[in-house]
Amino acid sequence: MSKVRNYILQECFSINLKWFRFQKKFTQEKLAELSNSTPKYISDLERGKFSPSLSKIQDIANALEIEPYILLKPDHYNSKIKSKRVDAKK
Repeated sequence: MSKVRNYILQECFSINLKWFRFQKKFTQEKLAELSNSTPKYISDLERGKFSPSLSKIQDIANALEIEPYILLKPDHYNSKIKSKRVDAKK
C-alpha cells in the first residue's frame, strides 16, 4: 500500500472514531474504559498519531457497538469531511 493510501486510511479511521464516539456521547475516558485502552491512546488515535492493531479496532468497535470495518470506511470519512466544510462556511 502506498504512503498516500495508508495516510488516507489512517485519517478515515481517526475521523470515523471521533464521529462515532460523539454519536454515542462518550468521552475519551469512557471509550477508553469500555475498550480496555487509555484516554491518551484514544486521543492519539483520533489525532492520527498512529494506527491501531486489528484487535484494538475490534475492541473499540465493540465498545461503540458497531462493526469494525465501519471505522475504516471512506464513505463515512467523505461525508464527514463534506459536513465539516459546510459547517465551516456557516
